[in-house]
Amino acid sequence: MKLQLTIGIVLLAVCCLASAYDGDGQPGCKTQEELDIGIFRDNWDSTSFWKCKELNEPATKVRCPDETGFMDSLKNCVSWDEWQWEKPVAPPSEVDE
Repeated sequence: MKLQLTIGIVLLAVCCLASAYDGDGQPGCKTQEELDIGIFRDNWDSTSFWKCKELNEPATKVRCPDETGFMDSLKNCVSWDEWQWEKPVAPPSEVDE
């Protein structure tokens, strides 16, 4: 019974990790929704975010001021005392490679 429970937990963990978004978060800026939202978390650099300025134009990378990190839930750079890790999410569209 313990072996079955352990195997079940391991499989659940593997499924969750396999389905986690691991891209950098750069939006493709291909939809009006992305322009309306405007800024998106850089999933690989917590001191930066992506900004959509024009439809179908690549998002630009913007750095937060010194001593701050970007929080996607607030859509703002905050002091490190306020900053909290948030689960990465995929943008509505992504950049074509």
